[in-house]
Amino acid sequence: MTDISLEILAYLCFFAFLAGFIDSVVGGGGLVQLPALLIFLPGLAIPAIIGTHKLASFSGTFVATIQYARKVKLNWKFLIPIIISAGIFSVLGARLVSSLDKSVLKPLILVLLILVLIYTYFKKDLGNIHNPKQTGNRQLLLGLLIGGGLGFYDGFFGPGTGSFLIFAFVIIFGLDFLNASANAKNHQLCHQYSCYSLFSIYRRCYF
Repeated sequence: MTDISLEILAYLCFFAFLAGFIDSVVGGGGLVQLPALLIFLPGLAIPAIIGTHKLASFSGTFVATIQYARKVKLNWKFLIPIIISAGIFSVLGARLVSSLDKSVLKPLILVLLILVLIYTYFKKDLGNIHNPKQTGNRQLLLGLLIGGGLGFYDGFFGPGTGSFLIFAFVIIFGLDFLNASANAKNHQLCHQYSCYSLFSIYRRCYF
């Protein structure tokens, strides 16, 4: 077990606060918090780093979800199947975390986020209009695919999941940013709890 000095703890708290703020607004707070954990806790195993990150992420997402629930009316008939799919696949992703090579995945995710930001810059009305595009079985199928895919990704790595969820709800389902963020937080809350539970069972969280 790694001993943490008060100085390192202060740095980690600062980056956790910054990540929480970013994640509550646009998602992607893990791109701040996970690197901070890797830098300031170099002696900790990667699965333990990710498990600790999941605990902190779950705490922030829980608070943000409550805030959004007070402001946005959600379509639970659409959201619940996606959440269940995400929870199941996030557990599968978390189980693979020790065996997958993430050295290639990390820069790939950064490139994808930059591409999304470029797309947003040139499409300035993105997320300004709430005009749901998908209905019926097509909506459900797309939701299950996105929920399962991003849930799995969040289970074995994580950073950027919030941003990808928001942009998926905006671009594919036609939601505005407020509704997309509210749906994304409920989605994230489920698979972060699933991952955290699994990491806790395997003692992969550094309390």
